[in-house]
Amino acid sequence: MSQYSDQDRAIGLIGIYQCAKMVYDLATTGKTNQTAFESSLRSLFIENPESTLDVFGGKVENIQLGVNTLLAQMSSDQAVLNRNVEITRYVLSMIILEKKLGRDEAKMQRIYSMLDTAKSQQQHFGELHENVIASLARTYTENVSDVHPRVMVNGKHGHLQNPLVANKIRALLLAGIRAATLWRQVGGSRWALIWSRKKYLRAAQSLARFQPDDQEPPKFFNPDE
Repeated sequence: MSQYSDQDRAIGLIGIYQCAKMVYDLATTGKTNQTAFESSLRSLFIENPESTLDVFGGKVENIQLGVNTLLAQMSSDQAVLNRNVEITRYVLSMIILEKKLGRDEAKMQRIYSMLDTAKSQQQHFGELHENVIASLARTYTENVSDVHPRVMVNGKHGHLQNPLVANKIRALLLAGIRAATLWRQVGGSRWALIWSRKKYLRAAQSLARFQPDDQEPPKFFNPDE
């Protein structure tokens, strides 16, 4: 895919890392970065973007959480405390799920149909109303929950039992799978990721606007239930 650059591939991967970080944040704190949340969910409704960044609203600021997360997770220095095993696991799971879903035309058609329903709900309730988020969560549950590897989200019981938080987590997992599709479309692959880590880091550093920050984990939630 010579028409796409290292930066295009980095933006696709950053989108996956951004969703993984927000899943982690919501599960452990009940909160996450609102700009990142809105831009990632809006990416589910973007059709025919003119550039890779347009999938996330065309602004580098919209993917800063993902930029900082990728830099912290992929850095080769010894700052192991900056790395989070849960986030890495979520990223890998979404990449694998996207590949498996891409082989199932019937599931993909159902996902497209349910996204159309969510889009029409936006006109009635508002762009990211609770009902729209619930519809995106249902799209994940009904079409992705029986595909392996099933994503087990670690977090605090109080947050994970909150229906709105649980719906946000499922919606973000769907958005992460969409970012994995983007990453693949611009030439990303798991094998290339192993050999091109420095290219991803350089591209992410060129997009960075501020420094990352992180938190800690605990307990168990299955978004597929």
